[in-house]
Amino acid sequence: MAIIKVKDNNPVAAIRELLRTMLSKQLVSAILVPQEIPSKKTVVQTLVRDPDKLDAVNPLAPIFGVNSARIVAKMCIDQMLGPVSGQAVSEQPTEEKEAEPPEAEDSASEQKQEQTPEQEQGKSEEQAPAEAQSATEDQPAAAEEQSAPAPIAVVLRPCEIRALIELVKLQQARLDPFLVIGVDCWGTYSVKEYAAKVTQGPQDSSVTADFLNQVTAGNFPEELRGACRACQYPVPTYADLAIQLIGDDINQQIRLEAQSEKGKEIFNALGFEVTPESKERKSAVEKLKEAKKQLAGQDKDDFLEMISSLCINCHNCRAVCPICYCKQCVFDGKIFEYPLEKYLNWSGKKGFLPVPPDKLLFHLTRMSHVATSCVACGQCEAACPSGIPLGRIFQRISTAAQEALGYEAGRSLDDDLPLTTFRENELSVVED
Repeated sequence: MAIIKVKDNNPVAAIRELLRTMLSKQLVSAILVPQEIPSKKTVVQTLVRDPDKLDAVNPLAPIFGVNSARIVAKMCIDQMLGPVSGQAVSEQPTEEKEAEPPEAEDSASEQKQEQTPEQEQGKSEEQAPAEAQSATEDQPAAAEEQSAPAPIAVVLRPCEIRALIELVKLQQARLDPFLVIGVDCWGTYSVKEYAAKVTQGPQDSSVTADFLNQVTAGNFPEELRGACRACQYPVPTYADLAIQLIGDDINQQIRLEAQSEKGKEIFNALGFEVTPESKERKSAVEKLKEAKKQLAGQDKDDFLEMISSLCINCHNCRAVCPICYCKQCVFDGKIFEYPLEKYLNWSGKKGFLPVPPDKLLFHLTRMSHVATSCVACGQCEAACPSGIPLGRIFQRISTAAQEALGYEAGRSLDDDLPLTTFRENELSVVED
């Protein structure tokens, strides 16, 4: 644990300087981090390799445009050919050598027998230099393997880290090439709300600074995203390095903690002085969680009715969900392409038929697929053009499902996926 002093009441600048130091010292090869666009109306994840290009970095901006676990998974797609997190991959079938006719085998055997001892000795002498040359060529390759490149740092919010952990366990991503830097999170605005605040505010004001001043004082903006209002994971559950904000006066100092061996190597290389843990952090985190529970309790919408009446079956929620990773979705197949006669028959049963007809079925199917790994990041809700509070719907259902199975999505790589394991005592009689 180390304390990083904050200058000019600007914690963003302190984090920016930390990242610049890591890149300048070549402790990391690149950094994936949110960066403001010139208009400052939003931030985008940017892979930075030049320390001088970090001036617009803002990992504390209260905006959440995409769950970056999807980006990290795409970045390491070529790495997925090998074993994932210690799990063995199935062996590739070897190409069968085409069988030679018996005449060819007999001919080869006769040629081998006809070779004289002198010929065999000459052949061995020719092979020796070739083998020595091959060994010499292999040496640089072995040296390259030994000097592995510095990891790519990825700066992520807690829900992004939890989604990434689930993707690793689902064999859709790897952690080996990356240094995960987790950052505490009080919540975010929607993309539209953030842009509106930038536009409406004074020219010299900072939406990030205003937001941090409010939440550190215990006041949550009414415009907070629905998923953020219900979130119970304000701090990273896993990280190589954790940037800790909650429990400190972030205008004066922030803390950095190494939480893995990879993180400890970087921490030691940065030369920080080790300091005790914050005494106020634990109680501050619990207080924040309790405040979020109160906000979540205010949602009383009839969610299923909203889906049935408002969903237009655009599948945007599926497109942005970090856990929906299927290359081919069943709802894009022929099975849901009906002939005209079926539409007429269905509409005739009640006299009418809401179309498209598979709206509720789509959401129920998606729930059953992702409920055990859903991290309630709320990207589905943000992408819905009809304003359906899908993030809160999935948060309630996934929380209940995970509690029933004794599982917590994204908590640890050591927790087995509930649907891939069986325990003898997991079945019990349920009484009404």
